[in-house]
Amino acid sequence: MKRSTIITLIVLAVLLLAATVVVLRADRLAEQMTTEQIMKVAEEQLIPLTWSDLHVRLLHGSVQVDSLSVQLNLPDSVTGDTTRVALQVAELGVGRIHWLTLLRRRVVRLDRVRIDNAAVALCNTGDKTLLSLDSLCVVARDICYNLLDSTLTYNDSVYHLQLSNLDYTSADGLFRATVGSLLTSDAGSIVLRNISGGNTDKKEEHALKMGKQEVTWARFNLSEVRVSPVNIIRMALAKEVKLDTITIQGPKTEIYYDAHFPPKEPYPLPQESLEAVKMPLQIGYLKASLGLLHVGITMDGKHAGTLDLKKTHAQISDISNTPGSTMRTKVATHIGGSDIKIATDMKMNRQRSLTYNAELKNLKGSDLKSLTMPLLGVELNCNFRDITAKCQGTGETMTGSFCMLYDSLSLHVDDKGPVKELASLAWLVNAFSGVVLYNRNPRTDHEQPFTCEVSVEHDPMQPFPAYFIAVIGDGIVQTILPFGMGKGMMGKKKKK
Repeated sequence: MKRSTIITLIVLAVLLLAATVVVLRADRLAEQMTTEQIMKVAEEQLIPLTWSDLHVRLLHGSVQVDSLSVQLNLPDSVTGDTTRVALQVAELGVGRIHWLTLLRRRVVRLDRVRIDNAAVALCNTGDKTLLSLDSLCVVARDICYNLLDSTLTYNDSVYHLQLSNLDYTSADGLFRATVGSLLTSDAGSIVLRNISGGNTDKKEEHALKMGKQEVTWARFNLSEVRVSPVNIIRMALAKEVKLDTITIQGPKTEIYYDAHFPPKEPYPLPQESLEAVKMPLQIGYLKASLGLLHVGITMDGKHAGTLDLKKTHAQISDISNTPGSTMRTKVATHIGGSDIKIATDMKMNRQRSLTYNAELKNLKGSDLKSLTMPLLGVELNCNFRDITAKCQGTGETMTGSFCMLYDSLSLHVDDKGPVKELASLAWLVNAFSGVVLYNRNPRTDHEQPFTCEVSVEHDPMQPFPAYFIAVIGDGIVQTILPFGMGKGMMGKKKKK
């Protein structure tokens, strides 16, 4: 090998070694400067901040922080309470820092920032609300920060969020919910899977623990909740909720309504609840699909009537707090072999105007035994071939028409039933109901089906669904009692 070649190789090796030393030294200096700047900011903002390792690589412009720990105390100026947030991050990485941009224009430009396997714990000192996450992964791209005017810009359409094992416990400890996973990709759909939770106490004791009032106790098990599409950042900046579609799927949900204590205040109408939302609200569709909806109702705190609604599909469209808008609801479900369909339109206007259509087909009286016997002590035997109600009204009154086609009606009242007034008349009802009541409609083979006018008033001290149930109750009573005896018996408010 020529002497000149050897000398050239030696010079190149020395230069390479020197460059390596310089780069390594520069990385160490950068790590030291970065550490000092971060600690200075943390001390100024009184943020408890620790980490095990900080790595800065100037050659490919990356920063990595290992075992990061942050604790924040966020005070509430109104209540005086403090929310404590603890964040444990296994790894935080910043990829591709553009140093020339930083040196020339004093702009920090980042291609990507990611947080891997972070654990989060949140606790409110006032109401003791607890929230925790076992695993949180976040990726954001295209972030720029101008050091001269302290301006942050970013690409709000490109982010990725993933978390698992979210656990929430309410302040009183009576409600808990868990989420197996949450995933959103490129600012698109938010998908939650394996959601379960509900009230933690016994349903028979819930009304007492909530202060002796009418309450609803619930437990749910949902396989998936999907919001599509949604951009969290844009909604937060615009201070509005604007969603296209929310879909809910679940194998089982249980609801228990305890009405043996009087309510302490009136129930708001759906329109009133929407108007109470301060920020602009617009949700295109809310769709729910439940395999089994188990409903329980008690009027005395002891005897609960139940219904199993199977294959329930519900859709609410145009959910909005904009004046003049119309919210539409459609529900289809099954009780035993019966098909049930209910549709309502609610308008956001001063009159709270609404329309209501209900249709029940092929309902057996025996399918209602689990509801009527515990609540009323009444066993109903009948074939309801078709029940149709069409009404319109406001938040105060509703009027319309009702027609029920049925045959083979018979009643049996338990003389030891929970309603004492009815139980005391059991012998009379059982003896003469077959004579007094119409046991079919049409009432003879040569008559047209009997159709009645229904008229009910809304009692604000009753839940809003009771307003719709009263329509069907009013129609049934008018249909089976002779000579119009049942007209006006259902759905009227008590006169003072």
